[in-house]
Amino acid sequence: MSAAPIPQTLAPPRAALAPRTAVAMFGLLLLAYAVNAMDRMVFPVLLVEVRGEYGFSLEAAGLQATVFALGMGLAGLPSGWLQRTLGRKWTIVAGTVVFSLATALTTVSTGFTDMLLWRVLSGAGEAFQLAALITVASSAFPARRGMAIGSVNTAFAVGSIIGPALGSGLLEGYGTWRAPMIAYGTIGVALAIAIAVLVSPRLTELDSSAGSTSHTGGAGTLLAHNPLVLAVITALFGLTDFAFIGLYASYLREQLHFTPSAAGFVVGLSGLAAFASPLGGHLVDRMSPRLLLTTLNLGVAVCGCALFLGPGSMTSQATFSFLFGLFASSGVYVAAAGYLVKSVSSENVSRAAGLFVTCIYVAAGLAGLLFSTLITATGWTTAALVQIVGFSVLGAALALTLRPHLFSSADASNTSRDL
Repeated sequence: MSAAPIPQTLAPPRAALAPRTAVAMFGLLLLAYAVNAMDRMVFPVLLVEVRGEYGFSLEAAGLQATVFALGMGLAGLPSGWLQRTLGRKWTIVAGTVVFSLATALTTVSTGFTDMLLWRVLSGAGEAFQLAALITVASSAFPARRGMAIGSVNTAFAVGSIIGPALGSGLLEGYGTWRAPMIAYGTIGVALAIAIAVLVSPRLTELDSSAGSTSHTGGAGTLLAHNPLVLAVITALFGLTDFAFIGLYASYLREQLHFTPSAAGFVVGLSGLAAFASPLGGHLVDRMSPRLLLTTLNLGVAVCGCALFLGPGSMTSQATFSFLFGLFASSGVYVAAAGYLVKSVSSENVSRAAGLFVTCIYVAAGLAGLLFSTLITATGWTTAALVQIVGFSVLGAALALTLRPHLFSSADASNTSRDL
């Protein structure tokens, strides 16, 4: 009699959730992350109005636009503990509510300090949401973990496109920068409620150690060789990618004398490449981490050389900006996240997801400062060779030290249950 209730405490089998239902639920989670991206990308568009109202200097306004990365970096590792305490579903709900309320509360800021607090808290909420979402993607789709994680990055790309356009319309329609912030915060809270009501734990709380997600192997600690190497590769990539994101437009305008619209077009092509993230995830599912991460990092390095050493023509810059985004956003970003969760055992997936968020966003918070300091000291070309090209080559070299046979893998006997 005492043994009868025990199976009911375990996560229901993956097959118990209809495939279309699982995809719809996962889509709702991705939609909430896309709204997060809408806020993240619209705030820089609103900085002119924010500066005009509060009298912020350019440096202070720039910090407000990027300080979310500090919140993400600080909250990345604690998000693993939160997932184990609240569960993945409620961590996503909590993260969505935190970044949504912080977004809305930004509009009632009285000055620099409290606005900075809301921006940091919005980043912390995003870290909780993103780390848990990566964990769900990994656990719910064991045979296609890379593609599932790639779809998370695609959702961010969708939000990045919609956010500034819709936000600009709301700004013009209501005549205040507060309108898009309140709208996005409200939408986020509504989606958090929808997730709480509509998303089943049978999707979010799957545990392969209980025989439900069908992947075995991997390190029992984050301090093992593969997770540590991948953590360093991720941090190096954060320093590389966010240096490009933060200052490449300035290079186009100041050094190559592009018009603002031309620079915006070229930079936008790198973001457009993020839509290929599921393809990057597919490669993660099929290729050796040593081979793929080496190739992708070298691809970023080659593009960095072409952008900062090659021709300054529109055609050349546009081509290699797109390729940079392809190798970076759809490549290294997805591969680093995918391989980090594959490098550990199932019970450590949430910790690995949190480690990924911490490594990339702590580095992101420092990337612009480091790159601008190098530019001031050595010039654009040397700075790019050191931080964008050099760090990518170092990442490729570290990838060669990975031990593929120690990564976790899907159980072939059960992968038919996977979507």
